[in-house]
Amino acid sequence: MAKEIVVAMALACMAAMAGEPAALPLVADAEFEDLRGQCQRIMQSLEEMKSPLPADTAKALQLLVRDGSKDPVNSVEKMQKLLDASCLIGVSINPESRVKAARGAAAADLRLGRTVVVLIKVHNEAGVTHPLKIASPQMRSPGRANAGAWLEAEVVARPPLPKKLTGKKLEYMLLQITAHEAGKREATLKFDVGQGTQDLGFRAEVPVLFTVKRR
Repeated sequence: MAKEIVVAMALACMAAMAGEPAALPLVADAEFEDLRGQCQRIMQSLEEMKSPLPADTAKALQLLVRDGSKDPVNSVEKMQKLLDASCLIGVSINPESRVKAARGAAAADLRLGRTVVVLIKVHNEAGVTHPLKIASPQMRSPGRANAGAWLEAEVVARPPLPKKLTGKKLEYMLLQITAHEAGKREATLKFDVGQGTQDLGFRAEVPVLFTVKRR
């Protein structure tokens, strides 16, 4: 049994290093009322951006938004599991404001020249209220072609979503991505919430292997 556990842990570590999809940890003690409001804003934004959640997921979230207060602890767990399925990246900010990033469960599938919207899960133990920033060696400036850069990526920060992190322990944000080259393309995504907040050992970076299909 011990050998099986060691093998399982080794495989999990290899998957994490390769940036493969994985279930993100649940955040304990998240507030139901706050998460309910987040769900409503996220679903509204995704509808406006013509990138709605899968129908079954949206229906389940709507039921939890309506009736979840009857069992808030269980509802918070269910909401996280539903939203986490659409998270490309999980970001954690420790009490010292150091940032780590990990691959989430969402498929890294893009369409050439078409903007795709995915979720980012933020576990904010420090209560940081700065903007969440993304960078990448493969990222180009919006509307500008840079040598070797094939990706546009931006954290969505317009109403009804906040411009900055709210300081809540659990927060979901939207990330819009556009690919300008087809095929298998890897990008290293880097996250921070201000100067000096990246974690040591490049743990604020996560490699993602995208599959970019032509139109």
